[in-house]
Amino acid sequence: MSDSETAGRRVVLWMYATAVATAGLFGYVLGMIVYGSSGGPVGPLVEGGTPEMGSVGPVVFELTPVNLAVFGVVSVGLTLGIGLAAIVVVSERAEAA
Repeated sequence: MSDSETAGRRVVLWMYATAVATAGLFGYVLGMIVYGSSGGPVGPLVEGGTPEMGSVGPVVFELTPVNLAVFGVVSVGLTLGIGLAAIVVVSERAEAA
């Protein structure tokens, strides 16, 4: 593997890490704007006094800034990570052929 290939892989990994961190930051900021900082539903878009709940398949969670940040990190990390892993596998097989 040449130095340019190593540098290119490093750039792609930095872009991946930046995208995942940005998703977490946006999730947290969105949670702060919508649901407020007190942990309870006090933001401008909240209806009623009960906490809002979100679900992803069988997993149900309360919508708080931290939970939205974790959701953003996991969803973007998995989505981009699976695609990135597929590209790595295909490129290694193409180099071997």
